[in-house]
Amino acid sequence: MKRFVALIGGSLFLFGLPFVLIFAGMMPTTVASAFANAVTVRNPMQLGTQAGLLGLWSTWIWGFGSVIFDVVHTWGSRHNHSVGVMSSRYSLLFVVALWSVLFMSRPTPAAARQIESEQIAATIGDTTHDLLYDAVPLALGSSVVLLAGLLTHVGILREKQLRLAPSGSFMPPMSQRAAFTWRELRHRYMAQHADRSDESTQEILNTGPSFPFVQVPIGLTADETVVVALAPGTRFDIVAADIEAAKTAARHLIAVAQIAAQTNGIQVIIERATNLDALDQLNDGSYDNSELKNFAVIRVVIDLGQDVDELSTVIANNEAVVKICVISDNPNRMQLDASGWVLMPGNQRLAVFGLTEFENSAIHELLLESSKPAVGEIRKFESVPVGWNVCVRLLGPVDAETRCGAPISFEKSKSLELLAWLTTHRERPTRIAARTALWEISVQDATFNNVVSGLRRGLSFVSDVVEPIEFLPKTFTDHLSIDGSVVTDVDVLNDAVNRVRNIGDGESWCGLHDALGRVRDLPFTGTDYSWPDSEGITSNFILSVITGSVLAAEHALELGDTEGVFWATGQGLKVLHGHEELVELRMRAYGEVGDRAGVNAEWLSYERSLSHDSWSGGCPSQRIVELKRELIG
Repeated sequence: MKRFVALIGGSLFLFGLPFVLIFAGMMPTTVASAFANAVTVRNPMQLGTQAGLLGLWSTWIWGFGSVIFDVVHTWGSRHNHSVGVMSSRYSLLFVVALWSVLFMSRPTPAAARQIESEQIAATIGDTTHDLLYDAVPLALGSSVVLLAGLLTHVGILREKQLRLAPSGSFMPPMSQRAAFTWRELRHRYMAQHADRSDESTQEILNTGPSFPFVQVPIGLTADETVVVALAPGTRFDIVAADIEAAKTAARHLIAVAQIAAQTNGIQVIIERATNLDALDQLNDGSYDNSELKNFAVIRVVIDLGQDVDELSTVIANNEAVVKICVISDNPNRMQLDASGWVLMPGNQRLAVFGLTEFENSAIHELLLESSKPAVGEIRKFESVPVGWNVCVRLLGPVDAETRCGAPISFEKSKSLELLAWLTTHRERPTRIAARTALWEISVQDATFNNVVSGLRRGLSFVSDVVEPIEFLPKTFTDHLSIDGSVVTDVDVLNDAVNRVRNIGDGESWCGLHDALGRVRDLPFTGTDYSWPDSEGITSNFILSVITGSVLAAEHALELGDTEGVFWATGQGLKVLHGHEELVELRMRAYGEVGDRAGVNAEWLSYERSLSHDSWSGGCPSQRIVELKRELIG
């Protein structure tokens, strides 16, 4: 919407303003002559009018020149950055909007059948738009498969760190750039009608190690998404004299291949004959080919030589080869010629998917940020008021209730989301920050004000309060804070953990059990909020539950309360199955009562959880293995 507003406003300025002035007979020469006459006759009224008209023409000339400059600059730099980023300068914003409408609006692939051939398969879509074939590869936002793969991979990385995080730790927040990249990937994926392409996406990403290794979408034609099958003993070339264009197309192919291969035990090897801007996105390390003879391999070869030498690339029976080169006579290739990209041997024109150097850098930072381990520092939380009135329940489906457990309803779902946001952002509760978090597009002031009013009305019906409280005070500034008597179930849990650590009496332990009893499911279950994940809030809520569960389970184990151990660890496993500390406590509880079958059952359950984790490789933790040997041999 922002792009179309910029496009309409810029068009009215560039074409509407001169048309109106010329139609009214106010040509630049005429205005300049009238201005000179007004100076001569010293007519103040006419002088002011003509000066204003000259200012209009000067503004138009400046704006027109800025647009021309930005057009040339954007075209010249099209290989090095994504034009999907909106600028704050209006002339460049207009150029980006025009570029997006003319060149970046690509048809969306949808789930459909496959047409099989020796190596090239095509997934037929329902696209009806005309493609603009170009030497410039499509940007990241056009590839729904890569978007889905990256979002899935980031989720796997975060879950890995959570599963290994000790109790009492927390996840450091992502950098602003990484958080923005995550939100942009998610927004692009949702905008691509992703629900209609889930089936084909999963089919591509979940291809097993049998024939073919993986299937990688490489581009779009008028009515289909073209998919190349990287199968054993085959080779596919990406050919372009402009090596920058070849690099952009190759990054996309390699990234999808790496994501798909990771779930199937396939190695993707980048032979670094030359540095092509970190083509290897997910793997870090060199591999010895002699050690991979019994594994499926996708090998990427980079050859900048000018001579065609088919014998230089030897293909083993267990590998597929992707060759990036400037010249090739391999029949299975996509090649950049004077008219754009062509898929051989069928001589089929297509618009290829790409990953620019700018996008590659942003994704690389996102993956690094997602791989950061939890920090083992004990955080300090503000105490919860004893007489709190409203609890916003975030550990499960999001809702709100009074202290007596009576539900609080809101007319708009956005009002409940705003309440959840305000109670988790007490340190910076501004209107502009709330609008940015809740809406991924610009919204009108009236829309936001209606949401705020709906939140006030919902809270005004809280009947447990003896004296009326203004839970959301009205202000005439950007500040928008919620009253301290409105808390969350996470606040209650963190406060209970602090009391146990500082006091440790019977009352504090009862408070911890009550707080853990509020855990129902994963935080924010059933919502599509984007801000909790991008800000690391969901991860830290999970770790808060794990910390409380471990404390309660250890206390129960000391008291010999086996059932208490199982209940406390069960609350933690609701938010994160297979957490090692929780599994260890359950195994020890069975061991305390001599239940070897119970220990073995927990071990088998732990092994099953590992089999579903692509990051673990099915390898159990060494300390869990040693504990099993200690308890049952």
